[in-house]
Amino acid sequence: MKLQPLLFAALAAVSAQAEDLVLGTLNSGITLQVIGDSDEDWVLQSSPDPTLWSSPTTHGLLVGGSNTTNAPARSVGDSASGSRFFRAIKTQGIFDPGLVRTFNLTFTQANWATLLTTGRTTGSNTVGSLTMDNGISIAAVGARYKGNTSFTMGGTKKSINLEVDFVDPETRVLGYKTLNLNNAAGDESILREPLYFNVMNRYAPSPRAAVAQLNINGANWGVYALAQQEDSDLVDEWFPDNEGDRWKAPNAAGTTGGGGPGGGGPGGGGMFSSDLSAFSWQGSAISAYTANYELKTSNSTNAWERLVHAIDVLHNTPAATFRNEVEDVFAVDRWLWFLAVENVFADDDSYFNKGADYGFYYEPESGRIHPIEHDGNESFTAADVSLSPVEGASGTNRPLLIKFLGVPELRQRYLAHMRTILAESFNPTVLTPVINQMSALSLSYITADPKKSYTMATYNSDLVALRTFVTNRYNTLINHAELRSLPPVISAVSTPTSPAAGQSAVITAAVQGQSGESVQSVWLWSRGGPAGKFTAVPMLDDGAHSDGAAGDGIYGGSTPGHLAGVKVRYYVEARSANIAGAAAFSPPGAEQVTYTYRVTTSAGTQSPVVINELMASNTRTIPDPQGQYDDWVELRNASAEPFDLTGHYLSDNPDNPRKWAFPEGTILPAGGFLLVWCDENGSDTPGLHASFKLSAGGEQVLLVGPDADLNPLLDEVTFGSQTVDRAWGRPASASSTFTVLPPTPGGTNP
Repeated sequence: MKLQPLLFAALAAVSAQAEDLVLGTLNSGITLQVIGDSDEDWVLQSSPDPTLWSSPTTHGLLVGGSNTTNAPARSVGDSASGSRFFRAIKTQGIFDPGLVRTFNLTFTQANWATLLTTGRTTGSNTVGSLTMDNGISIAAVGARYKGNTSFTMGGTKKSINLEVDFVDPETRVLGYKTLNLNNAAGDESILREPLYFNVMNRYAPSPRAAVAQLNINGANWGVYALAQQEDSDLVDEWFPDNEGDRWKAPNAAGTTGGGGPGGGGPGGGGMFSSDLSAFSWQGSAISAYTANYELKTSNSTNAWERLVHAIDVLHNTPAATFRNEVEDVFAVDRWLWFLAVENVFADDDSYFNKGADYGFYYEPESGRIHPIEHDGNESFTAADVSLSPVEGASGTNRPLLIKFLGVPELRQRYLAHMRTILAESFNPTVLTPVINQMSALSLSYITADPKKSYTMATYNSDLVALRTFVTNRYNTLINHAELRSLPPVISAVSTPTSPAAGQSAVITAAVQGQSGESVQSVWLWSRGGPAGKFTAVPMLDDGAHSDGAAGDGIYGGSTPGHLAGVKVRYYVEARSANIAGAAAFSPPGAEQVTYTYRVTTSAGTQSPVVINELMASNTRTIPDPQGQYDDWVELRNASAEPFDLTGHYLSDNPDNPRKWAFPEGTILPAGGFLLVWCDENGSDTPGLHASFKLSAGGEQVLLVGPDADLNPLLDEVTFGSQTVDRAWGRPASASSTFTVLPPTPGGTNP
């Protein structure tokens, strides 16, 4: 924390966790500014004693700014009120469940409500201005009403979609371009969607949510659920990028009968069943699917072909190869987490109930389809408190549940995930205090809400019902026969010493059965990189991987080798020898949460190519071919033969030694020099431009061999703090010791 006084008040001192907390005075009043990231905001507090913060005075929220000119300021009292100490505590972001944020919308159009209503069906926005209680002020945002049932049920309080980038594409609110203010129709507590989303977000791709107060044209418009939009921002948070195709499975027009508890689940006598949008097989013709799925974002030319292929694999793969082949097109484990959370929360807007109202994303890096949660306001359905944990698995119209849970191993994986959800997130000990905290935060706002269509007595009854549901649903599930089988207990999973490229890593785990039950099998699952399916190898209790003997409960197995820099994710699964074959995972959140290790470079032989010289702060010495003064690294070939650098790598990060690859055909002549510009402009031509910059404060530079040779470390240098326009160079002996050299006159290569 660096303090940066603007106009320091004599009677005040500052203590903060913000990047910079600027203290000033204006007409004897104290003002504060936070100089920092505009995508973050802070809770401002003060105390008369810098050691006592148990009961601070809170002065509201304040967003950061890059300097004192554009950072909002907040008045925090009179400088004559005595000595005080101030601090700023960073929030959890726009969807912080511990805050009730205030949104102020202003429309100049007299018929703004009519325009927002029209926009609900046409997708057109009405321009208004937005201010927030954290100092954010946006002159022009786009707004429109949204929703179906909630629109008709909400009275004058309609759900609103806000596109803050509608006029200026660069505008964001704490990092987000689109926000939803949902009216929570039918939910007097306003908490169901925030509670549900924030738990789902822990286990599967899902929006986050909180509670907000909305004012329109200065009038109190009531309390809303502030929910994240399903868009590229959400995809970016969960996937390597947002360049895949995103879909929604809507409440399809072509529906059949069916239903279950609560009027919608498969296998019962309810009213709703969108079989056609539940990944049902309708033949190979694309035209059979286009009316039942919405392609929300298309980044490819064959999105529909991929979807139909995935559905084909789901339905028409022989049982003997189904488990392996379905993983190539569906992220099975992530779907199991998603389906388990929907069931635990008894969500009527769910796959098990409607076969609709969910989203999914095609991840191009893995070629697999992942779920994305869509709606949450119909969770905690009271009529479904006794819902079976495997609802839909024995029906005929929910193929994901039928096919996945029809594989005994996947059924036990699903149930293991459900046990984890119940232990970590959905139980009275954990969730009831969250309900109490959020209701206490929002109570005064709800009491003053002039748009609510219920009494406070009804509100209090709904809170009681919400807490009661959590208790009763939890007790139903933990006592259900499907969840009573005991899985093994996994402990002491090892972390290997980082192996070199191409080498396997030995992993051990201590595994014991419960209540005298034996262990059927133990499996080591691993994956190299951030995407794709995990592969499994059996772990054996044979003494080969432990200090003990066979039968000591220490199981061992090895991961396959990977290239240098790869982050390997791994976890352990243990299956009980009981009739169910109950499973446990370590860590329990696998595959969403795993253990990891990094692969290092392999040992290299003496290399004729060395890192000869570099400059990490170039302002005037050597321009690149584009005329810019960028960092550079010079290589030297000390041999009498040309050296082909095709497939070799240059990096400034030992954890990512394959950071930038030399283009094909890069030849370093015998006894010659080669300059690489470290400017993050890898696509620039002419010249060689690496994907990183050098740090003038000092770091490492690595020259790494090609993948075919298992990435040997050919040369590595470490340099300290640099002087502007001074080159660091290697002595003629080609050792790794650097010496300071003056800049080369005339801007030529050293």
